[in-house]
Amino acid sequence: MASIVGAGSHPCPKSNGHGGRGWNPAPTIAVLVVCLSFSGCMLATQKDMLQLDDSLTQMRKNQADLTTKMMDLSSNLESLNSQLESSQQRMTSLSQKLDDLQADLQRRFNVLSGQVTGTAGQGPSTPGDMYKLAYNDYQAGKYDLAVIGFRNFLSQYPHAELAAQVQYNIGECEFARKNFADAAHEYDKVLQSYPKGEFTPKALYKKGVALQQAGRKADAKEAFRRLIKEYPRNELAKSAKDILSD
Repeated sequence: MASIVGAGSHPCPKSNGHGGRGWNPAPTIAVLVVCLSFSGCMLATQKDMLQLDDSLTQMRKNQADLTTKMMDLSSNLESLNSQLESSQQRMTSLSQKLDDLQADLQRRFNVLSGQVTGTAGQGPSTPGDMYKLAYNDYQAGKYDLAVIGFRNFLSQYPHAELAAQVQYNIGECEFARKNFADAAHEYDKVLQSYPKGEFTPKALYKKGVALQQAGRKADAKEAFRRLIKEYPRNELAKSAKDILSD
């Protein structure tokens, strides 16, 4: 019986010298688990770092965009401030012009009142004063008021010594306002009403220039030729020749 058992059975593993126990795999498994866990942590940490880097990049971009918007806003505010200052300056200038216009209208009202009532009023009392008033408006660029003053002068003093100059100045006002056809007409009045006056050569020359500006080239040449023929020694005759030679 003993031999049968010995022959049909597998011998038990031998002791490894540690109290007769076999090999224990638990420590190895634990190490593997720790390693795998550590590797997983490393992968997770790298992913988090990439996400953090992306977040920082986006934050920097947002900050740059915000800085750009702030700069644009600052520029817009400066532009608005500049426009506001310009508007205030224009309002101040307009207010001054309105004050001047009101003063001029009041002054002219006083003149008209004096003419109606036969009193001197507060306006000019002599032809020279009336001319000076209108001429001051002309020099100030107040051409509308100047024309009114000059025409008022001619209506009261058509034969005064200054009448030819006054009529010439009406043409100058129209020329300054770029009403060239009207200017030529006003200059022509000098030629018709005061043909022998000292302003006749000037009026003839400026008539030619005004007609030229109005696009009436043939009429302009006729005025220049007339100036050269009637006033050959006048300084303006040379200017007329130069214009015709171009």
